[in-house]
Amino acid sequence: MNEHSQPAGKTAVILMAHGAPTCVDDIPLYLKNIRSGTESSPEVIQIIRDRYEAIGGSSPLLEITTDQAAELEKFLNQDGGNFKVYIGMRNWSPYIRDAVKQMVADGVERVLAMCLAPQYSTWSTKLYFNALNNALDQHSAGTLPVQFIGTWANQPSLIDAFANRYNDAIEKMRALGHDKVHTIFTVHSIPAESLDYGDFYDEEYDSTVKAIVERVKPFRWYQAYQSQGMIPVPWLGPTVENTLDRIARLGSKPVLIVPVGFVCDHIEILYDIDIEFKKYAESKKLKLFRTESLNCSPLFTQALASVVWEHLV
Repeated sequence: MNEHSQPAGKTAVILMAHGAPTCVDDIPLYLKNIRSGTESSPEVIQIIRDRYEAIGGSSPLLEITTDQAAELEKFLNQDGGNFKVYIGMRNWSPYIRDAVKQMVADGVERVLAMCLAPQYSTWSTKLYFNALNNALDQHSAGTLPVQFIGTWANQPSLIDAFANRYNDAIEKMRALGHDKVHTIFTVHSIPAESLDYGDFYDEEYDSTVKAIVERVKPFRWYQAYQSQGMIPVPWLGPTVENTLDRIARLGSKPVLIVPVGFVCDHIEILYDIDIEFKKYAESKKLKLFRTESLNCSPLFTQALASVVWEHLV
């Protein structure tokens, strides 16, 4: 057997993501799912609806995640492996519980579970794992061996994938005459009080950025948090807007956003960065670019496979 072979028996890999509404009419129920059954106000629903309309009426999250899973399954099985890759969303269909139901029906013998956000947080990753455990219990599969992959924040192949996207973006910017680029790394913000309860999300974020910076050596770089939620609590900062203000004080500069907390195009990329931040940057006389999302890049598929292989026990 080669180093990645495994004994006969079906190993399931479940890739878990936040989920996104299929169309704008799904938004009220989608928000209700996010808020654990609480209805959102008509004003909030309209704000979210407007955002989705601005990116074409729906998110490509499900389509891209489906393709990521297919590419990963093909990659894992290229040397005769016996992996099956499933996807499960926490807040929309196909739900994590749907994936578990299918895994049980398929007779899988063990599960590797990973959240498609590389940095661990109790605010996100832990909630996915809880949803998976609940679904396993519902389907009387609580004895199925499950390996939870909590973090892969600085997995070398992931850093390769981000560095590759970074270098591609810098090359394109230089071709347009932009030198001395200011780089802003971003991840999704979480409520600030999470850190008081022992969450180490900020450290996870630091480890991703440190590994990328060592590789690409940006001219000037910053870390910011994006996509703060609508619940009225303090969220981790600085915000992207505050960081753009800081750069603008230095004069009219080219800025590159590198969203390292996200692995595919969806609302936080296509609306928050491509529309909102770009508009804000223009108001500050800054030219804003971003790195292409990892999506189904071969390096990213390799990163996912490396994470799976590292956790086979």
